[in-house]
Amino acid sequence: MTPSQIVPLGRDILVELGQTPLFSGLSEAEIRLLLGGAWTESHPDGVMLFRQGDAADGFFVLLDGHVELFVDDGSRTVLDVAKRPAILGEAALFDDVRHPHAARVVGYAKLLAVPRGPFLDVLDQRFDLAQRLLGAMSIRLRALVGQIAELKLKSTAQRLAGFLLGLARKEEGAVTVRFPYDKRLAAEALGMTAESLSRALGRLAFLGVESRAENLVVIADAGALRLFCAEDGEE
Repeated sequence: MTPSQIVPLGRDILVELGQTPLFSGLSEAEIRLLLGGAWTESHPDGVMLFRQGDAADGFFVLLDGHVELFVDDGSRTVLDVAKRPAILGEAALFDDVRHPHAARVVGYAKLLAVPRGPFLDVLDQRFDLAQRLLGAMSIRLRALVGQIAELKLKSTAQRLAGFLLGLARKEEGAVTVRFPYDKRLAAEALGMTAESLSRALGRLAFLGVESRAENLVVIADAGALRLFCAEDGEE
């Protein structure tokens, strides 16, 4: 992990960081203290941020764009396609560990790169901050467990509907969204095949969901689609 552009953290970035699970509840001064050695990076499509098994010498905060997280144990498995303000590579927060998965930029990504050493040095001096960060990580772990449970309990159509609603800027009414990256990758992140995603789109037609050219999807009523997501899942 090598500096690309070390700059003072602007207030816009500090506000963004305050919305991440890891830094929520910390003051701007405390965040500045923890991230004094951080720098910004921008990368095009396909750049590997780290590979599975690499030494975890730092972590990233995703400020813009998307990053694919995957494991490769003979067959590639997509864990997630992260979007802002995700934390990537938290393994760096622990002693003598390696990244358990890989991270690859999808399309474009702007990141804050945080070296492990200076970050942990601050925590050594500020036990109160270490305790609060552990609490934030515990909350994030519970959220991840909830996401996994939902993935197993919901139908493919409901999982896709939830993904589409996550792209929408409105809670109710008609809305048009666009897949932010390849549909195949979206399908893998949702735990389905590309064919299953296409079938799921067809199943959502009765709710006024229409797939159009250029990866656009028109949702006739976001509120109705939200209610569908809340139903007991069944294929």
